[in-house]
Amino acid sequence: MNRILSWLTIILVVMAVACSIGLLERDVKIGIPRGLSATAISAAPLLLIGTSFLIVQIMLRPRWTELLKNILLAAAFILWGVVQLLKNSAWSERLGNIVIALYVLDLAWVTLASVYAASTIRSSSLRYNSIEK
Repeated sequence: MNRILSWLTIILVVMAVACSIGLLERDVKIGIPRGLSATAISAAPLLLIGTSFLIVQIMLRPRWTELLKNILLAAAFILWGVVQLLKNSAWSERLGNIVIALYVLDLAWVTLASVYAASTIRSSSLRYNSIEK
């Protein structure tokens, strides 16, 4: 099962990167791949990478707090992809604001966890150094 999920994740990541390259090519007027709309090109990398990150969570089985944080991040990418597909409206604006809130929440979580981890490491280091003296 993990082998299948690994390959699926790799395929989704490669597709997301390829779509991102297509998005950048479109911006420099190299051309849009045939049959794909500009909104699809914008949405695809976000949807693909968000989905691949969710699949990785199944494989890794992180502790619940890490899982929740990672699901929030994946949801932000997936919702951002959905917003790209919507026409401009009050609904798409609300979803866009939810995406922003999810990114801010996730980065705040990572930042506070990093500060806590750094203070814990410093605290442990200080105790270790005081024991040596």
